[in-house]
Amino acid sequence: MSNPFIDIVRTANKNKWCTTPYCTTCIAREYRQALQDLGGGGLGGGLANALSKLKPSELTLEDNWQDALLTAIIDLPFSLQLEGILKNWSEKLDEDINFTDFVLFKVIRNISSNSEIWKQWIDICISLAVRSHNFSLIESLLLVMGRKAVDQQELIEIAKEYAKSSRQMKRVLSNSCGIK
Repeated sequence: MSNPFIDIVRTANKNKWCTTPYCTTCIAREYRQALQDLGGGGLGGGLANALSKLKPSELTLEDNWQDALLTAIIDLPFSLQLEGILKNWSEKLDEDINFTDFVLFKVIRNISSNSEIWKQWIDICISLAVRSHNFSLIESLLLVMGRKAVDQQELIEIAKEYAKSSRQMKRVLSNSCGIK
């Protein structure tokens, strides 16, 4: 069964609609209108339901999925809807590391580190990063967690291994975690 949000992303790609978040030229008018129409004339309900039910591995097959997803999230009218969506996605984080990494870096990092959803995502992402040794996910975790990452010894050890051959990881360890 097709997801209505993914269908809109496909239509946007086919019709070359702008999906750029914060676009100052066209404000992604056609794309945002399609999202609004999904909600039955208002953003929220239909869009929130479609986002909650999407399969990350299906979405990441589409071109330009990152901008499309971020614009849709920005357009959600209520933070409670976003929290529900993120909770649903937290059960699917093993499905696609690129999706997980993107949402962690672009969405979760903007949520209070005191919130339960932030803590839930961080715990799951740490476990996934330690299992997968995915460079980008580890980097995102260090950037999102900052000095709190120092307490995650396994994660830090993997990052230190990468830092031996990567100036980028070395810089992230130094700037975000204070590890030289």
